[in-house]
Amino acid sequence: MAGGKETPRQKMIGMMYMVLTALLALNVSSAVLEKFAIIDETLVELVKDSDKSNDELLKSIDGSTVNSAEVNAAKEKAKKVRELTKATLAYMDDIKKKMGTDKDGQPLKDKVQDTHHADELMLNDKDGPSLAVQFEKKLNDHVTQLNDIMKLKEPFGNITKTAGQYESFKDAKEELKAQQYPIFAFHGTPTMGAIAYVTQMQTEILEYERAALNQLFQLTEGKVFKVDQLVPMVKAQSNSVVAGTPYEGDLFVAGAASGVDPVMFKGNESVKVQEVEVSPGVKIKMGKIKFTASASNYDKSGIAKMTYPVKIIIPNRDPIIQNIEYNVIRPVAKFESEGASTLYLDCGNEVTVSVQGMTESSGISLSVPGDQGKVIQQGPGKFVLIPTRPQMDVRVAVGGVQIDTKQFKAKEVPKPTAKLMVGNGDYDVKKGIPPGTSIVKFVPDITDDNFKRQNAKDASYRITSMTLQITGKTPITLNSGTIELTKYGLRPGDSFSIFNVQVVRSTWDPGDADNKPVNAKLEGSYIMGR
Repeated sequence: MAGGKETPRQKMIGMMYMVLTALLALNVSSAVLEKFAIIDETLVELVKDSDKSNDELLKSIDGSTVNSAEVNAAKEKAKKVRELTKATLAYMDDIKKKMGTDKDGQPLKDKVQDTHHADELMLNDKDGPSLAVQFEKKLNDHVTQLNDIMKLKEPFGNITKTAGQYESFKDAKEELKAQQYPIFAFHGTPTMGAIAYVTQMQTEILEYERAALNQLFQLTEGKVFKVDQLVPMVKAQSNSVVAGTPYEGDLFVAGAASGVDPVMFKGNESVKVQEVEVSPGVKIKMGKIKFTASASNYDKSGIAKMTYPVKIIIPNRDPIIQNIEYNVIRPVAKFESEGASTLYLDCGNEVTVSVQGMTESSGISLSVPGDQGKVIQQGPGKFVLIPTRPQMDVRVAVGGVQIDTKQFKAKEVPKPTAKLMVGNGDYDVKKGIPPGTSIVKFVPDITDDNFKRQNAKDASYRITSMTLQITGKTPITLNSGTIELTKYGLRPGDSFSIFNVQVVRSTWDPGDADNKPVNAKLEGSYIMGR
């Protein structure tokens, strides 16, 4: 093939092609059929990549500012080459589409595992030349037209090769080597293998085009440009400086050419290039780089020195390649709440979490081992921790990457004490219950003000059952802490006691009903005043 030395990418495509061709000659298993689908996906991505790359190369050729008959002719040839290639690729896409549909035009139920549809479709010659014969002619015509456009001393060779033309089949049986192209390419080929084969041939078409465009690019000498925009810029050692510390940077002149469209990469990933106004009336093309910084080798001060590679491609110049240095500061999670160091078991403990250096908290998430409790997120940086064990290990992540672990201790909820409310006041042991009182209330009392303030939603207690024993009478079971004195005929001097008290409390967790049982022994004895 014309076009010079093979690129690593071309060699990879060639290797995949040979592997695919060898597999097609076998009686393949179900597992191998699945691999054809994987190979095809890889090849389809290569086709998209190559097609886009060749489009960019055409733009570079067409953008040449050299005004000569030879350059103008090269531009016209480049356009014709692109048009020819796109038409052939569209034809091949249509062939693949037909392979993937049944006789009624419906998608095959299991295209990957189908072993005969493509064979029957491509080699059917009842109504004239088979699709395989037409396919061979189309590819051969493509190469002929390409050679007519380019008129190279070393023309492009046909890509419709038979087994005998491949080194891999040099020891194959003579009957295999003698097979005509349509039979060699499609006979006995499973549908997914045939589709992958046609995609492989598309990569060959694009490689021919790439070689042709490269030669035309050399004729136009790429895009001739001059640096016509200059702007002062400073490369600072750091974008953030603490007051009282020196700011250091290097002042330099940056230049750009108005008519040049550079292609930029961060590593192997292309970077979006856009025009940015860097000073009044001066616009230059810049690549937007954005990624989530991460590191593991922090020094004692919590800083890791990192680099990432960049590459800028400008027509008719060697690529500009450089490693960009930057520092990553170890992120430290900060928990803020009244009980940031101690939590209460089975209670909703509200905390606010921030991370050093982050201006927004939307990317922060928390998680805990399932047997230690759960986390409920209320908003950016706002969480509720509900521990079920005395220790809770809270993992902090930013953008899905774990950065820190905070260990909390969880203690038991304060147990309530017994309290008898007489009106709005407490029961007076010396005076007893004042005469004329009709109702008293036996209530659980929490004396831990810190708990009541910090966990208000978990600190509401109520009685669901208790036993009332009036001296000399049968015990009575009540369903609340309210005692109607007149109902039970209590008179001055009578006494009663309360025991078997069942208590529940409210909970923060919306998934729980407000009836968390409380293990507390509440009881008391009281007397009616005279």
